[in-house]
Amino acid sequence: MPNYLAIGTYDGVHLGHRKIIKAAVREALRRGFCSRVVYFPLPPKFFFSGELKNCLITLPEERERLLKALRPDGVEALPFSAALASMEASVFFRDVVLGRFGAGGLCVGPDFAVGRGREGHVDFLRSASREARIAFKAVPFATRGGHKISSSLIRSLLRSGDVEEANRCLGWRYSVGGPVVRGAGIGRQLGFRTANVGAHAAKILPPGIFAASLKVDGESHPAVMNVGRRPTVDSLGGAMLAEAHILDFSRMIYGKKVEVTFLKRLRGERKFGSREALVARIRRDIAEARRFFSDPR
Repeated sequence: MPNYLAIGTYDGVHLGHRKIIKAAVREALRRGFCSRVVYFPLPPKFFFSGELKNCLITLPEERERLLKALRPDGVEALPFSAALASMEASVFFRDVVLGRFGAGGLCVGPDFAVGRGREGHVDFLRSASREARIAFKAVPFATRGGHKISSSLIRSLLRSGDVEEANRCLGWRYSVGGPVVRGAGIGRQLGFRTANVGAHAAKILPPGIFAASLKVDGESHPAVMNVGRRPTVDSLGGAMLAEAHILDFSRMIYGKKVEVTFLKRLRGERKFGSREALVARIRRDIAEARRFFSDPR
């Protein structure tokens, strides 16, 4: 059975990506094909730039889970490589789209391109599909506020700490996961125990103080999340740290895998004149987070 193929990086699996994949699934059902999503685990732009830190909205395993939730018949990773980067667009279409993945149809976004130097843009793909007698569909951009929703936009929003707008563009709530690792014990010294999250280096960490939900052992708990460099009590040489103070929680969870979902930015990180001033502000942050969690909206 031919595959109706949706191919791209899909970092974030945002509203624009979902629009493409849902269109591919619908077309596959209509034509009696299998729907198949193929994604690049590392975005080609980062393959070329060598940027490997604080760059991904979704790690490959997260992306695959989100893609599978859209119910295509299959999801497969296609690692981007030097061989793919140097491949002519016509060869990519023949050997990858038609050969490796057996496409009977192709569905892409309007800015998708293949081949060396991105030479195979949408017009090329449309023409090549026509010659190969396979279906082709270019899905218009998803927009918000008159702007195109893109992975680049969402990366920019996350890096600035604007998780609420990023979540609206994603269509889901941004999260960061990892094991709970031992830190310097600063939070405990200040009177607020924290769980330090050992996030993957490639994962974008939004800076600031947030109301968040922390999931551990299958249960979710309200938390205040701090992502930053702890300028008032710096013990890490300016390195970024993600630490969560879980409200009304006292269990030991070192080594356990947790997932923190960002809900609302409370404020940006700042340097205080004393530890006492920092403690007073942390108390205010916790009170504000409690008000957020008590609001039924």
